Amino acid sequence: MYFKGGPGMLRRKMRLGIGFIALCLLIAGCYPTSGQTTRHRFLKVMYFGERSFYEDYGDLFLSRYGDVDVEVAVLDSSTIDPAKEYSVALREFIQRENPDVFYLSSSEYERFVQEGLLSSLEPFIKSDQYELSGMQGPIVDFLRELGVGQLYGLSPTFYVPALYYNADLFKQYGVRPPQDNMTWREILQLAARFPADGQGERRIYGLSVPFVQSAGSLADRIAGTQGLSAVNPKTMQVTLNTDSWRDVWDMAVSAVQSGTVYLPETPFYGGSLQDYLDNDLFLQGRVAMKLDDAGLLETLESLTKTMPKYKTFSFDTVTGPVDPADRSASRDVEVGQIFAIRSGTPNLEAAWDFIKYVNSDDYASIKARVIHSSLLTRTSHYNDSRLEAFNKLRPLSVDYGREAKLPDSFADKFKTLTSDELDKVVRKEKTLKEAMEFVSTSGQSLLEQAMKTEMLETP
Repeated sequence: MYFKGGPGMLRRKMRLGIGFIALCLLIAGCYPTSGQTTRHRFLKVMYFGERSFYEDYGDLFLSRYGDVDVEVAVLDSSTIDPAKEYSVALREFIQRENPDVFYLSSSEYERFVQEGLLSSLEPFIKSDQYELSGMQGPIVDFLRELGVGQLYGLSPTFYVPALYYNADLFKQYGVRPPQDNMTWREILQLAARFPADGQGERRIYGLSVPFVQSAGSLADRIAGTQGLSAVNPKTMQVTLNTDSWRDVWDMAVSAVQSGTVYLPETPFYGGSLQDYLDNDLFLQGRVAMKLDDAGLLETLESLTKTMPKYKTFSFDTVTGPVDPADRSASRDVEVGQIFAIRSGTPNLEAAWDFIKYVNSDDYASIKARVIHSSLLTRTSHYNDSRLEAFNKLRPLSVDYGREAKLPDSFADKFKTLTSDELDKVVRKEKTLKEAMEFVSTSGQSLLEQAMKTEMLETP
């Protein structure tokens, strides 16, 4: 046989032929032939809603890991027995559903670590050389601290309020703007420097706080920042009549009496952009400072872009209020979307792939295009400098379960009792001392009665 082009051409054609055969074999290996099936992995993830899961995490995860079949173990009122204590009902849910990936609050995460229910992520992080440096260091440190030196979970997001302030109003009234790491007392004192005697649309306020409508709800918000509880869950004693609580009540009463804080008649739970504008005096330029989450930035941007007649103003942000005992940290930082792997799951590899991806830089680069109420733990993709205030405080551990240990019937009655008594102090019908003594004694009676009733109703 004669090959045109000589021996060199022959060798090149032979190499091309061998390469073509190899390529065919490779393609044949990639696509299943008759009788073959593609290997699929399985993963069950715990989340509060199936649709929310796919919108938040699932769709993007499956676009990268198409070989994983995902099932959502929905954690809501239809799957948790409301008649039982939440921690008990949660355990029953987990035993029934056996999710591979848990969705936990920080207190649940800490408790599950202590009980050996979670798999350490440290071997996976080391093996994959998974980069943690791009995540918020205080958040990672916090999770490692709760894990007694190891990471058992990661949180793609965190929630924290910051203090927005209207720079134009501060300039107009010659008041020095707020600074980072201020306490509630300092913020309220600053708010009191604005006039409270205007009428109608000329009336301005020093401060507004979402869902704060009375001295009682303001006192609760201040107490939460300072880690105060009205009831000791170990002794089941009302511990309200203390110097710390007296200071909190005094701050709340003084702020309401002076007209410093804007107290809407009804809370605003959401609506259209116009509804937001109509119900929010800060957006209208009539409140000097507002404590709110990062979602307010998106609202302000939307108003500017979509409402040509909207009157804009200069604003900036500083950190939210801190406990005077530790100005570098905050109990208002919530690390509440922690994904962790169930110890003993047979789907360990898929579970790690999920946690690895939803906490990754690739995931964050996509999600950072829109600012939500909760911020991404990987913050480098945000380009608004006003978000820096949301990243400056370390989270402090808060046991949200301690309130759950109290009888349900007590919580509502005690809240009404304290609110009513604080309103009497605001109206100067009672002294602060009289109100605190009454709430302490009456509250203890309410608690004891609620515990007796609960014992009788328990089978």
